Amino acid sequence: SQEQGTVGQQQKINEEDINDILLKKKILDSALQFVNQYGWSKASISAGAEILGYPGIVHGMYTKGGIELVQHFYMISNNNLVDFLKARTASTSTEPSIELSRSLVRDAIEERLRMIIPYMGRWPEALALMSQPQNVPTSLANLLTMVDDICYYAGDRSVNMSWYSRRVGLAGLYKVTELYMLQDTSEDFAKTWNFLNRRMEEAEHLHGYFLQTENASHFAKQFASATFTTARNILGLHWNR
Repeated sequence: SQEQGTVGQQQKINEEDINDILLKKKILDSALQFVNQYGWSKASISAGAEILGYPGIVHGMYTKGGIELVQHFYMISNNNLVDFLKARTASTSTEPSIELSRSLVRDAIEERLRMIIPYMGRWPEALALMSQPQNVPTSLANLLTMVDDICYYAGDRSVNMSWYSRRVGLAGLYKVTELYMLQDTSEDFAKTWNFLNRRMEEAEHLHGYFLQTENASHFAKQFASATFTTARNILGLHWNR
């Protein structure tokens, strides 16, 4: 019937869309090995495609250019971080203690920052791409989703001022440590991890002060959930924990 034909055609279109998405991800995965040579660029994407046997011109599938490679790396790194967090908390049946939470947050930030080490020489280029106005919404969404996952597995789940301020503060802490790391020439980035430890201590003091500010709780209830829900919506993610 005509209806069955329409359904079949729609299913075929959906399958083609899925295949295109899988192909794009496969090529981006392959392209990462060329980042240090060609940067976060269409040249890396072309090289990644060619080594898989596809023509280099498929880079035309990536209309936004090198930022698509950056965002792909950011998302797979965030997914790897979630695996790390799940493994660290798998043996904990109850919410972690305050000390355990602090340790987990600190270790999670280091774990996530270590993921950019293989591309350290090209990371300023990635930061520049992410800071371009048209790329900011997705870049910010990736950052907010990352810190939200860290806080969630550290046991911070109730929506109040603590929920909001900790996530915003953690996003700032991550970024400032990331920038410090770019200039760190010490062995295994030892100075960066010391810098992170000091910033963590300072953040605890600031967090306590911030919670005492007037109307803090009211502010949190209005904006906290919306901010991070919007971030996941931008990325097409769902609350699937």
